[in-house]
Amino acid sequence: MKIFLNAGHGGCDPGAVSKNGLKEKDVAKRICEILTDRLKQAGYSVILFQEQNSFTEISKAENKSGADIFISVHCNSFSSSSANGVETLYYPTSAKGKRLAECIQTWLLKTTGLFNRGCKMRRDLHVLRATKAPAVLVETAFISNPEEEKLLRDKPEMFADGILQGIKNYIN
Repeated sequence: MKIFLNAGHGGCDPGAVSKNGLKEKDVAKRICEILTDRLKQAGYSVILFQEQNSFTEISKAENKSGADIFISVHCNSFSSSSANGVETLYYPTSAKGKRLAECIQTWLLKTTGLFNRGCKMRRDLHVLRATKAPAVLVETAFISNPEEEKLLRDKPEMFADGILQGIKNYIN
């Protein structure tokens, strides 16, 4: 099983930034680094990729990789600091993507205890539409919510563990 992990945003694109200056690209990279180590320890082949210039780099790299699944890790953000929870996105016509999203969502909820925003179909996201492998985009938590920002900053392993268990559940 070859897993392609994409740490959301990168290069000069910080993604969402919290009021305290925490950058989505840094949180996503840290979660993915922990997840990469744990997946490799479990015997999986892993490719970790973070864009440098353009989001189209991601799909090009994934499509050449021969990966079995694709997971893009992000943080959510909203103008209201009360927005909260976890959601996992997938492409509407991908049954495998939907199942992967459901597995990851279930385990992220178990490991974090955060609000369930559900699994949602998204046609407009390049990384879901233009990748060959079954793909999901995980919105781990709201970087704009002070309580969730603290979890993202201080407990990235909690999110990595939820995604890891979701992957294992999907594979088995």
